[in-house]
Amino acid sequence: MSFFFRKLFYFLFLYPTLLFSQQNDSLKYSSKKSTLSYFNYNQFESGDSSNYIQPTLYNFSSYLGRNNLGNNGLVFSELLYSPSIINYIGFNYSKNSYLNYFLTPQNLKYYNTRTPYTDLFYVTGSKKEQLFKLIFTYNVKKNWNITADFSRIRSEGFYLRQNTNHNFLALSSNYKSLNNRYYLLASIIYNNAKNSENGGILNDSSLLNSENLDKKLIGVNLSNAKRTTINRSLYLKQYFNLGNKSQDTSKIKTITPKSRVILTSHYEDNILKYEDETPWSGYYTNIYYDSTRTFDSTYHRKLENEVEWKRVDNKKHRGFIDILGLGVNLKHQAIKVEQRELFKISDVSVTQGLVNTTQSAIDTSLNNIIAGTSLFNTYSNNNFWWILTGKYAVNGYNKGDHYSSLSIKKVFNDSLTLLLLKAENKLQTSDFIYRQYLSNHFRWKNDFDKMSEQKVQLYFIQNRYDLTLSASYQNFKNVLYFNDSALAQQDTNSISLLSFALKKDFVFHNWHLNNSILYQNVTDSAVIRIPEFILQHSLYYENYLFKRAMRLQVGISLFYFSAYYANAYMPATAQFYLQNDKKYGNYPFLDFFIAAKIKTVRIFFKIDHLNSDLMGGNYMFVPHYPVNGRAFKFGVSWLFYD
Repeated sequence: MSFFFRKLFYFLFLYPTLLFSQQNDSLKYSSKKSTLSYFNYNQFESGDSSNYIQPTLYNFSSYLGRNNLGNNGLVFSELLYSPSIINYIGFNYSKNSYLNYFLTPQNLKYYNTRTPYTDLFYVTGSKKEQLFKLIFTYNVKKNWNITADFSRIRSEGFYLRQNTNHNFLALSSNYKSLNNRYYLLASIIYNNAKNSENGGILNDSSLLNSENLDKKLIGVNLSNAKRTTINRSLYLKQYFNLGNKSQDTSKIKTITPKSRVILTSHYEDNILKYEDETPWSGYYTNIYYDSTRTFDSTYHRKLENEVEWKRVDNKKHRGFIDILGLGVNLKHQAIKVEQRELFKISDVSVTQGLVNTTQSAIDTSLNNIIAGTSLFNTYSNNNFWWILTGKYAVNGYNKGDHYSSLSIKKVFNDSLTLLLLKAENKLQTSDFIYRQYLSNHFRWKNDFDKMSEQKVQLYFIQNRYDLTLSASYQNFKNVLYFNDSALAQQDTNSISLLSFALKKDFVFHNWHLNNSILYQNVTDSAVIRIPEFILQHSLYYENYLFKRAMRLQVGISLFYFSAYYANAYMPATAQFYLQNDKKYGNYPFLDFFIAAKIKTVRIFFKIDHLNSDLMGGNYMFVPHYPVNGRAFKFGVSWLFYD
């Protein structure tokens, strides 16, 4: 084992075990805000944007979303329509259906803690399901933190060839110089998702009489297919504050910034592999290269460098001269895309074996130059905030793309009531996969128009009463999608999407009723497929027991969406496509759970999909991919603070 990997092993596993060996009496949880805080990558600049670890039982047993292909670790389907990353301008290869599992610079938590902190989370369940997550964070110095975030998912699944094998690792750090001149965010991330692909069950009607049938006896479409998705990234964000030293004698060594320069560097590469040892099974419409074996591989990497200057709050507050903030930025992207199909060209002899070659389907290099600006208020005397932003692709693959937004936020005097209005406008070149793709079973080359999107959102939040109301209006033109043959296509019509959401939690003595209701309406569209209603409810009893030594929660939860023509899934491209044969939905998923918390330990026992085989067999989010049947799950979370 190399020196680097030995050090990594000690850091991730041996050092945390020394912490775990301490007596429970020394692991007293402190609710003081200064004990442990964290922030996201876009909150680092604001010292008042920290979040604080407060482990509760709220949604503790809901550790992963349900809307996958039938087993934890398989790709997620969409119940909400989102064609792209709305505030992003630049190159994107395709929509990543594994993104809900992946660690990214955007979803990492960056910590600040006075003592070493370790969070262990483990779940075991039916059909050999295992989920393990470890977070270890430690402040080397008061102003320098390092964090390791590791998780893995293993699950066999109820049906044939549903097994998953995923590993995710992120090493991150944040640093602030004592004189307030320099800040740093850094992360190294590795995501590896491997799973079998079964193409769905042969016939949905098999579920109708499967109450006492082993699900492994139900036939599936693919018997030798598998997918591997690997993502690796390096992220650095550096802040250089420009300003004078503080006049406060207690802070003589620090500066009060008037503006700052921000340098952001992000490198990532992605490897996508799809293999099938029996492509002649009849599942695929076309075989272009090799009828004996499919081995499609795509490799794309992206290097981004961005420099930004912007004004910040200089603490003088002399009116308009200080309140108006300005930011300008310039980004460069360098992209490399390669697609290859490995296929057999001849059988030479028994002694020489098979001669193989690699056909390079795509091998191209691209660039982008993107400029941006922003106007905002640096401070507010009445908790009223606004920001106007704009981005424009000056040159390169995405030339002419643009994004603009206006956000207005009002925080009322109690600090628990918030009103937010946001308007966005975007013109975006299609993801690369829509324009050019070549593999053993699919190939196309298109010249699609840019897709436009306008969006207006209104949020009203009252934290005191656990109430959130929101409304959203979106308009799309030139929508990209995959048609009922799983081929890339574009709809040139204008499509509108209106949605309303309500989230309200009720408490009566020790009884809790949590409710989330979403209504969506798409006007005259055959290409955007989403359910009209999505409902989530949970009813549970929660109280302290044993002289407040333990907090117990017992309840039941429900998830429901109305019937609609859900998009089907194509394993060969890892994309969802239209189907018009059958509606899916109109089925309630019921879960029973018991959860408890004692000091820094939380546990839960859960019967997932309690009503399996009792209320019909239409329990699918995706055509031909039934959700797992009734499953028993046990989970434990243990936090260590010293």
